[in-house]
Amino acid sequence: MSIIENYLKSIKVQKVLNTKPGEEGFSLVELVVVIAVLAILSAVAIPAFVGVQANARASAVKNGLVNGVKECVVRAADNKSTNFADAQSYAVANAYQGYTIAQVGTANTCYSALATATASTESNFQIIMNSSTGAVAKTCTNDTAPGCNGDGDTTAEAGTW
Repeated sequence: MSIIENYLKSIKVQKVLNTKPGEEGFSLVELVVVIAVLAILSAVAIPAFVGVQANARASAVKNGLVNGVKECVVRAADNKSTNFADAQSYAVANAYQGYTIAQVGTANTCYSALATATASTESNFQIIMNSSTGAVAKTCTNDTAPGCNGDGDTTAEAGTW
């Protein structure tokens, strides 16, 4: 036997030679099914990602409010001004995407702040600390909005965070 005959009798070469045209690759039906499955999965996943973004924005602004109160406590311990405008955590009113930070009422103190949501579907967050007792009240305006820990019913009522 020659080298070429041995080569042609090998299993790998026989498999390639016995393959008919059209047997390799994916059929059009298989590709359409895969595309349909991917479209269904993406349609289910996109709303979940929207909720994640709203929760992230709410968490960021809540952390900013808490940091502002902590900064106010440190400023008071250092015998520095506790005016709202002096707290660096509240220095930029629109530092958080989707929220505006402002002082609560007419009291010019950094012990309380309000984060107002620009979207009506999200909640406003408020933090107030009693500087003499250390008690902190954290409230939100809509307990069904992201970041608010209300009773979870469908009415727009106040909750906590």
